[in-house]
Amino acid sequence: MMKSGRSLIVWFAFPIAFVLATSGCATKKYVRQQVSPVHQQVAALQKQTNDKISYLNAKQDRDISQVNERIASTDQRLSQVAEAAQTAQGTASRAMDTAEANSGKIAETSTAVNELGAGVANALNYQLMERADVMFGFNEATLTPSAKKALDEIASKVQSTPRTVVELAGFTDPRGSRSFNYALSRRRAEAVQRYLVMQKVPVRNIHIVGLGKSTPPPDLEPENSLPANATRAQRYQADRRVQVRLFGAGNITTGTAGRDQQ
Repeated sequence: MMKSGRSLIVWFAFPIAFVLATSGCATKKYVRQQVSPVHQQVAALQKQTNDKISYLNAKQDRDISQVNERIASTDQRLSQVAEAAQTAQGTASRAMDTAEANSGKIAETSTAVNELGAGVANALNYQLMERADVMFGFNEATLTPSAKKALDEIASKVQSTPRTVVELAGFTDPRGSRSFNYALSRRRAEAVQRYLVMQKVPVRNIHIVGLGKSTPPPDLEPENSLPANATRAQRYQADRRVQVRLFGAGNITTGTAGRDQQ
């Protein structure tokens, strides 16, 4: 009885197990059918994601490379600008040095020109160095020994002083006609001139004038003034003369003139 009961159980259990086994296989197949598209979608999404990531990585690498290139180009330009600025600074410094040197030279030249101008002006400013009277006898134009001695001293001073100008003004006493006395005063001045030329005084440095019996201007008054009680003969004797005046030119380099050159 018990055996038959077991057999019955087995008989009923086998179909049930078969049904369950068949049902499990069908479920797995169904699951695979349902899961497979999901896997495919996931794989596709993963591929798209990987492609986007690769694109983004490549783009990022390109962007970084471009930025690095721009930085390198900017650094190079900055270096060039710094070199140009340094060169410009050096050029400006040299230009300033040259300008300062030129300014100094201009100042020196200006000073030299001013000094030269002052020297030239002084050289043209003739000053009276010395004056003397050479005396003559009545109606004569012949030099006396004392007159020659005085003229020797004058000639010596002229020779020792460059560019000295000799001025000779001849006079007569008031006796005689005006024309005669003009000629006589001229002959006296020429006699002094000839003697000085013979003593090696350049003739171009001698200027003569005959004033006859004319009243001499203030600067040509006799060297030795007469006393108030002088006689007519003494006054006439003082009138028979040639006044010699020496004029010295200023020194063009030192600005000195006149008696300082003696």
